[in-house]
Amino acid sequence: MKKALLLLSSLLLILGSYSQTLSKSLPLLKTGWSRIYIKDVGSYDLPPTMEVQKGKYKEFNDNAKKIYGFDATQITAQQKGLNELEEKGFEKYARVMIKTDIGAVGDYEKLSFNICKFTKADILEMNNMFKQQIRQGFSGTGLRLTEWYPIKIEKVNGMSCIRISYKRQLNDNPFVLVNMYIFHNNDRMHTFTLSYRLSEANVWKSDFATILNSFRISNIR
Repeated sequence: MKKALLLLSSLLLILGSYSQTLSKSLPLLKTGWSRIYIKDVGSYDLPPTMEVQKGKYKEFNDNAKKIYGFDATQITAQQKGLNELEEKGFEKYARVMIKTDIGAVGDYEKLSFNICKFTKADILEMNNMFKQQIRQGFSGTGLRLTEWYPIKIEKVNGMSCIRISYKRQLNDNPFVLVNMYIFHNNDRMHTFTLSYRLSEANVWKSDFATILNSFRISNIR
Protein backbone atom coordinates (compact mmCIF):
# COMPACT_ATOMS: atom_id res chain seq x y z
CA MET A 1 0.00 0.00 0.00
CA LYS A 2 2.83 2.42 0.84
CA LYS A 3 4.31 1.98 -2.64
CA ALA A 4 0.92 2.65 -4.18
CA LEU A 5 0.53 5.84 -2.19
CA LEU A 6 3.95 7.09 -3.24
CA LEU A 7 3.06 6.52 -6.90
CA LEU A 8 -0.24 8.27 -6.33
CA SER A 9 1.57 11.26 -4.82
CA SER A 10 3.72 11.54 -7.94
CA LEU A 11 0.67 11.51 -10.19
CA LEU A 12 -1.06 14.16 -8.12
CA LEU A 13 1.97 16.44 -8.12
CA ILE A 14 2.28 16.15 -11.90
CA LEU A 15 -1.40 16.72 -12.62
CA GLY A 16 -2.57 18.83 -9.74
CA SER A 17 -3.06 22.51 -10.24
CA TYR A 18 -5.27 23.53 -7.35
CA SER A 19 -6.86 26.30 -5.33
CA GLN A 20 -6.65 25.77 -1.57
CA THR A 21 -9.95 26.32 0.22
CA LEU A 22 -11.25 25.47 3.66
CA SER A 23 -13.48 22.46 4.21
CA LYS A 24 -17.12 23.06 5.11
CA SER A 25 -18.12 24.27 8.56
CA LEU A 26 -19.04 21.66 11.16
CA PRO A 27 -22.58 20.26 11.00
CA LEU A 28 -24.91 20.32 13.98
CA LEU A 29 -24.18 17.48 16.40
CA LYS A 30 -27.07 14.99 16.45
CA THR A 31 -28.72 14.15 19.76
CA GLY A 32 -26.87 11.34 21.53
CA TRP A 33 -23.86 11.55 19.22
CA SER A 34 -20.30 12.45 20.25
CA ARG A 35 -17.83 14.67 18.41
CA ILE A 36 -14.43 13.00 18.26
CA TYR A 37 -11.54 15.46 18.02
CA ILE A 38 -8.09 14.35 16.83
CA LYS A 39 -5.19 16.70 17.48
CA ASP A 40 -3.55 18.12 14.34
CA VAL A 41 -6.22 16.50 12.16
CA GLY A 42 -9.83 17.53 12.80
CA SER A 43 -12.99 15.78 13.90
CA TYR A 44 -15.87 13.47 13.07
CA ASP A 45 -19.14 12.55 14.78
CA LEU A 46 -19.82 9.13 16.31
CA PRO A 47 -23.27 7.60 16.99
CA PRO A 48 -24.24 6.25 20.44
CA THR A 49 -23.95 2.71 19.04
CA MET A 50 -20.17 3.10 18.72
CA GLU A 51 -17.18 3.81 20.99
CA VAL A 52 -13.52 4.74 20.59
CA GLN A 53 -11.37 1.64 20.92
CA LYS A 54 -9.36 1.48 24.12
CA GLY A 55 -5.64 1.87 23.56
CA LYS A 56 -2.57 3.87 24.39
CA TYR A 57 -4.04 7.06 23.01
CA LYS A 58 -2.67 10.28 24.44
CA GLU A 59 -5.19 12.95 25.31
CA PHE A 60 -5.21 16.70 24.75
CA ASN A 61 -7.25 19.54 26.19
CA ASP A 62 -7.37 22.90 24.41
CA ASN A 63 -8.81 25.21 27.06
CA ALA A 64 -8.86 28.17 24.68
CA LYS A 65 -11.20 26.35 22.30
CA LYS A 66 -12.72 24.12 24.99
CA ILE A 67 -11.83 21.04 22.99
CA TYR A 68 -10.99 17.65 24.49
CA GLY A 69 -9.77 14.88 22.24
CA PHE A 70 -7.11 12.43 21.19
CA ASP A 71 -3.46 12.93 20.29
CA ALA A 72 -2.51 10.02 18.03
CA THR A 73 -1.70 9.23 14.40
CA GLN A 74 -4.37 6.50 14.35
CA ILE A 75 -7.75 6.37 16.09
CA THR A 76 -10.23 3.49 15.76
CA ALA A 77 -13.89 3.39 16.74
CA GLN A 78 -15.93 0.18 16.97
CA GLN A 79 -19.38 -1.15 17.89
CA LYS A 80 -20.28 -0.25 21.47
CA GLY A 81 -19.66 -2.84 24.19
CA LEU A 82 -16.50 -4.34 22.74
CA ASN A 83 -14.19 -2.41 25.07
CA GLU A 84 -15.81 -4.02 28.11
CA LEU A 85 -16.11 -7.40 26.35
CA GLU A 86 -19.89 -7.29 26.68
CA GLU A 87 -21.81 -9.99 24.84
CA LYS A 88 -23.63 -7.43 22.69
CA GLY A 89 -20.25 -6.05 21.63
CA PHE A 90 -19.57 -9.22 19.64
CA GLU A 91 -22.94 -9.42 17.91
CA LYS A 92 -22.15 -6.84 15.24
CA TYR A 93 -19.12 -5.47 13.40
CA ALA A 94 -18.34 -1.87 12.45
CA ARG A 95 -15.16 0.19 12.33
CA VAL A 96 -14.28 3.84 11.76
CA MET A 97 -10.56 4.56 11.51
CA ILE A 98 -8.57 7.71 10.87
CA LYS A 99 -4.86 7.24 10.15
CA THR A 100 -2.30 9.95 9.40
CA ASP A 101 1.00 9.39 7.58
CA ILE A 102 3.41 12.30 8.00
CA GLY A 103 6.07 13.16 5.44
CA ALA A 104 7.88 16.32 4.36
CA VAL A 105 6.48 19.57 2.99
CA GLY A 106 5.36 19.02 -0.60
CA ASP A 107 5.29 15.22 -0.42
CA TYR A 108 1.54 15.31 -1.00
CA GLU A 109 -0.89 17.54 -2.84
CA LYS A 110 -2.92 20.25 -1.14
CA LEU A 111 -6.20 19.30 0.51
CA SER A 112 -8.16 20.90 -2.34
CA PHE A 113 -6.24 19.58 -5.33
CA ASN A 114 -8.00 19.84 -8.68
CA ILE A 115 -9.93 16.59 -9.13
CA CYS A 116 -10.78 17.39 -12.77
CA LYS A 117 -7.23 17.02 -14.08
CA PHE A 118 -7.26 13.22 -14.14
CA THR A 119 -7.82 11.35 -17.38
CA LYS A 120 -9.55 7.98 -17.60
CA ALA A 121 -6.13 6.44 -18.16
CA ASP A 122 -4.78 8.04 -14.95
CA ILE A 123 -7.71 6.75 -12.93
CA LEU A 124 -7.44 3.27 -14.44
CA GLU A 125 -3.74 3.14 -13.57
CA MET A 126 -4.42 4.12 -9.96
CA ASN A 127 -7.35 1.71 -9.77
CA ASN A 128 -5.22 -1.26 -10.83
CA MET A 129 -2.40 -0.19 -8.52
CA PHE A 130 -4.62 0.03 -5.43
CA LYS A 131 -6.43 -3.21 -6.23
CA GLN A 132 -3.13 -5.06 -6.48
CA GLN A 133 -1.90 -3.54 -3.22
CA ILE A 134 -5.07 -4.51 -1.35
CA ARG A 135 -4.81 -8.09 -2.60
CA GLN A 136 -1.17 -8.27 -1.59
CA GLY A 137 -2.03 -6.93 1.86
CA PHE A 138 -4.58 -9.72 2.32
CA SER A 139 -2.09 -12.45 1.43
CA GLY A 140 -1.63 -14.95 4.27
CA THR A 141 -4.23 -13.30 6.52
CA GLY A 142 -7.36 -15.33 5.77
CA LEU A 143 -8.87 -12.26 4.13
CA ARG A 144 -10.00 -12.30 0.52
CA LEU A 145 -11.21 -9.60 -1.82
CA THR A 146 -14.70 -10.60 -3.00
CA GLU A 147 -15.70 -7.50 -4.95
CA TRP A 148 -13.88 -4.38 -6.12
CA TYR A 149 -15.47 -1.08 -7.13
CA PRO A 150 -13.61 1.32 -9.46
CA ILE A 151 -11.88 4.09 -7.50
CA LYS A 152 -13.30 7.59 -7.58
CA ILE A 153 -11.62 10.97 -7.28
CA GLU A 154 -14.15 13.24 -5.66
CA LYS A 155 -14.95 15.96 -3.15
CA VAL A 156 -16.07 15.08 0.37
CA ASN A 157 -17.23 18.02 2.48
CA GLY A 158 -15.27 20.37 0.21
CA MET A 159 -12.06 18.33 0.48
CA SER A 160 -10.50 16.45 -2.44
CA CYS A 161 -9.97 12.73 -1.97
CA ILE A 162 -9.47 9.35 -3.57
CA ARG A 163 -12.21 6.88 -2.69
CA ILE A 164 -11.46 3.15 -2.60
CA SER A 165 -14.38 0.75 -2.09
CA TYR A 166 -14.50 -3.03 -1.92
CA LYS A 167 -16.05 -6.04 -0.22
CA ARG A 168 -13.92 -8.47 1.77
CA GLN A 169 -14.39 -11.67 3.74
CA LEU A 170 -12.38 -13.22 6.56
CA ASN A 171 -12.53 -17.01 6.21
CA ASP A 172 -16.25 -17.91 6.39
CA ASN A 173 -17.32 -14.80 8.28
CA PRO A 174 -19.94 -12.37 6.91
CA PHE A 175 -18.98 -10.03 4.07
CA VAL A 176 -17.71 -6.58 5.03
CA LEU A 177 -18.07 -3.41 2.96
CA VAL A 178 -15.05 -1.09 3.14
CA ASN A 179 -14.87 2.54 2.02
CA MET A 180 -11.50 4.30 2.26
CA TYR A 181 -11.12 8.04 1.69
CA ILE A 182 -7.56 9.28 1.13
CA PHE A 183 -6.97 12.99 1.70
CA HIS A 184 -3.69 14.68 0.74
CA ASN A 185 -2.62 17.58 2.98
CA ASN A 186 0.77 18.91 1.81
CA ASP A 187 3.14 17.21 4.28
CA ARG A 188 0.77 14.46 5.41
CA MET A 189 -1.93 12.12 4.23
CA HIS A 190 -5.09 11.22 6.12
CA THR A 191 -6.93 7.95 5.44
CA PHE A 192 -10.51 7.79 6.73
CA THR A 193 -11.83 4.21 6.60
CA LEU A 194 -15.42 3.12 7.22
CA SER A 195 -16.41 -0.55 7.30
CA TYR A 196 -19.34 -2.68 8.42
CA ARG A 197 -20.95 -6.05 7.73
CA LEU A 198 -23.23 -5.96 4.71
CA SER A 199 -25.76 -8.10 6.59
CA GLU A 200 -26.03 -5.24 9.11
CA ALA A 201 -26.46 -2.45 6.57
CA ASN A 202 -29.85 -1.59 8.07
CA VAL A 203 -28.03 -0.78 11.33
CA TRP A 204 -25.01 1.10 10.00
CA LYS A 205 -25.59 2.49 6.51
CA SER A 206 -27.46 5.66 7.48
CA ASP A 207 -25.22 6.42 10.47
CA PHE A 208 -22.09 5.89 8.40
CA ALA A 209 -23.33 8.41 5.84
CA THR A 210 -23.72 10.89 8.72
CA ILE A 211 -20.24 10.05 10.03
CA LEU A 212 -18.72 10.74 6.61
CA ASN A 213 -20.69 13.96 6.25
CA SER A 214 -19.35 15.11 9.64
CA PHE A 215 -15.65 14.51 8.90
CA ARG A 216 -13.58 17.68 8.77
CA ILE A 217 -9.85 18.29 8.48
CA SER A 218 -9.17 21.52 10.35
CA ASN A 219 -5.37 21.40 10.31
CA ILE A 220 -4.99 22.47 6.69
CA ARG A 221 -1.32 22.54 5.75
